[in-house]
Amino acid sequence: MRRDHFGPAIVESIEPGSPAWGAGIRSGDRILSIERRPLRDVVDCYLLLAEGVKRQVRLERGSRQIDVTLDTAAGSLGIEFASPVFGRVMTCNNRCMFCFVDQLPPGLRGTLYVKDDDYRLSFLEGNFITLTNLRRGDLKRIAAEGLSPLYISLHATNPTLRRVIFGNNIANRALKALATLLDAGIEVHVQLVLMRGVNDGGYLDETLEDIRLQYGKVSSIGVVPVGITTSGRRRLPVDMGYDSDSAVRVLSQVERWRKTLGEEVLFASDEFFYLAGESPPSSDYYAGYPQAENGIGLARMFADSIDKDKAGAGSIPRLDGTAVVTSPMGAWALEPLELERLGVKLLICDNSLFGERVTVTGLLPGRDIARKLKVEPGVRRALVSEVSLSDCRFIDDLSIEVLSARCDVEIVAVQPGAGALMEALRNRGGDIK
Repeated sequence: MRRDHFGPAIVESIEPGSPAWGAGIRSGDRILSIERRPLRDVVDCYLLLAEGVKRQVRLERGSRQIDVTLDTAAGSLGIEFASPVFGRVMTCNNRCMFCFVDQLPPGLRGTLYVKDDDYRLSFLEGNFITLTNLRRGDLKRIAAEGLSPLYISLHATNPTLRRVIFGNNIANRALKALATLLDAGIEVHVQLVLMRGVNDGGYLDETLEDIRLQYGKVSSIGVVPVGITTSGRRRLPVDMGYDSDSAVRVLSQVERWRKTLGEEVLFASDEFFYLAGESPPSSDYYAGYPQAENGIGLARMFADSIDKDKAGAGSIPRLDGTAVVTSPMGAWALEPLELERLGVKLLICDNSLFGERVTVTGLLPGRDIARKLKVEPGVRRALVSEVSLSDCRFIDDLSIEVLSARCDVEIVAVQPGAGALMEALRNRGGDIK
């Protein structure tokens, strides 16, 4: 790892009365070192502070450097960092043919265009990485410190095809890195992003067979369709995406391989079931939901939470004037809730920012929600999922406050999940006059 991947560690907040507070560390401080050792990330920090002894911490506060003593034996440290990674984030060295960042339209928040490919964010936050930028020292650290699980974007195992997909002549060294990690006992979850006519069909069979023979220790494999935008800086041919018939074929192929690789290992994403016009499979299909954050099993988790909440649905009054805003795929997941029986309007928004092929709720722009609300009569309160928001702003940087004022509608952000949605309806429904 390069030297610019080291600290400082910016302290976002300190819990009053905690050991860090007692040592004199305050919000806004920059931790330069612990016991004179520079820091790369929170893993370094907590390993150095995990031994239950007093440690010398060097801080930078404004233009001053300050040394404090932190007693790590006194319980939870009470430090919240601004970022789990200190210094520079490791970025991608590929030119993937389907890169979603390259497909983003211009004018969005700058952070959306950062192509992170950092094994630390994979371990700490579940981000998928390609392994193509790892050095020998990185692999040694992952093994020595047990940075597990990791989430790997594999896509294909055919050497020639990998070089094409990743746009990188050294893409195949990631296969050696994968084998090294598995041999070291690292838990690995793999995703295969499929492009129709590129790495599906026979190539998918080849990839799954190679995993069986060479990388059989992987904990899970998620098969997901490529995302294709129609208004970005770089565009993929639309025929690389999937329709109903081709999604059915993928699901059939995956089901055959589940019998070979194990039903607890291989899973198709929710989007394939949505495209095929099928309902989400039962919870047994997902074997504990190892790739829920990858959109694999979220619809079933939502449906199951609806079933658990039905006993309380009778306490919700009619909610005329209330709307739930979602995307086409979100509406598919919401079907079992039968919101219309409560008088709730389901507002399904197409995506003008990314195009009609992007159907997930998390990428809904505020402008499309505004357009929908302006032509929908009688809506006085609209519930939107927090998955569409970052710091109370939609992906097109429109804030909830501006959207509310623009539409003259109260906009309420709701945590993901049927229980949170039903609770929001139950608690807020009766006070609309």
